Amino acid sequence: MASHYVSFARGVEGTQYDDFNVGTSSTATDLFELRILDGVTPSKIEVDKAIEAFERFFQNAQQVVAAGFDVKG
Repeated sequence: MASHYVSFARGVEGTQYDDFNVGTSSTATDLFELRILDGVTPSKIEVDKAIEAFERFFQNAQQVVAAGFDVKG
């Protein structure tokens, strides 16, 4: 299924509209990317909850290491 993404580069604060790249086919050049499947129509609350869940995931070093991410503290 197709998806849309929003991404931004390392060091970008995300305070301006032009800080973000959006589209359907990622160029994989930005450090961070969030994808949402087309056709599922999530609410804004669901998106906020998902972002908070990602935050909790990356705050747990055991999960991050076990999943193979190379993220420094």
